Amino acid sequence: MTNEACREKAQRRWGKKAVWIQGDGQYALVAHCRALTVTLWPTMAEAHKQKEFIDKMACGGYCTTNHEIIDLGIN
Repeated sequence: MTNEACREKAQRRWGKKAVWIQGDGQYALVAHCRALTVTLWPTMAEAHKQKEFIDKMACGGYCTTNHEIIDLGIN
C-alpha cells in the first residue's frame, strides 16, 4: 500500500474519533487512552519499537497502556 492509501484508510477508520493521525506507513500504532491517537509507521519493527517505548514510558497523561498495532495492509 502507498503512504497515501494508508493515510486515507486510517482517516476513514479513526478520523472522527482520533485527536490526530500522524506519520506515514502501513502499520498503525493506536493509543486508546485519554484521547485516541494514531501514528503510522513504515515497518512493523518501527511500530513495535515505538509501542514498547510508550508501553514503558506512557503515551501521555491518563495513559491506560491500551496500545495496539494494526496492519492497514490487511483488509
